[in-house]
Amino acid sequence: MKRILLALLAVGCAAAGQAPARGQRANVGEQADYKKISDTADALELKEGSQVADVGAGEGAYEEELSKRVGSTGRVYAVDIDEKRAIPKLKTLVENKSLTNVTVVVGEPANTKLPDESLDAVLIVNAYHEMTAYKEILAHLRTALKPGGRLVVVDSLPRPGNASSPRADQSRRHELAADFAEAEFREAGLEIVERRDNFVVNQKGPSGGRWMIIARNPQ
Repeated sequence: MKRILLALLAVGCAAAGQAPARGQRANVGEQADYKKISDTADALELKEGSQVADVGAGEGAYEEELSKRVGSTGRVYAVDIDEKRAIPKLKTLVENKSLTNVTVVVGEPANTKLPDESLDAVLIVNAYHEMTAYKEILAHLRTALKPGGRLVVVDSLPRPGNASSPRADQSRRHELAADFAEAEFREAGLEIVERRDNFVVNQKGPSGGRWMIIARNPQ
């Protein structure tokens, strides 16, 4: 009976996405996720009064951290094009968490709707591969960024054997080789500051990890 109960516990934990561990160990995954949110925010080099945009913000995983970092005199623009799910959830998050320095922006596939020369940094997490109009988006972001402003992009590594497949094929599989992104950023006139090919390792899912590229709008 004891073995049966332990087996059932393990199955239940697996279904919930948790390990059958004791005490604080059950929160290890959440702590690791937060650490990456913090590490990603570090790459933006925000400070009190900074203005930053989270493009493809989704349900707002980064908004609280960004809000805290820019402070009461700063501004966070949470941008998404999904008016049915993402935008309502972002607005609810802003209201429930009293994020008074966060503005929700309804963007378009080829236009982020961000103010010109106003941003110190832009963040795109696991959304760049979805942007079929990436040339137009990058042009808008360059216009929105101040001289020297940062663009930080994090996205999914291609599955083994897919790194050399066409961009459109990778995008359909919700992945993108960092080589594509780096070339596109350079073509858009951005300077590459740093590239981390294994920014996230052992991530759940078939790709196994994520890369990060930090770029900069030329002075």
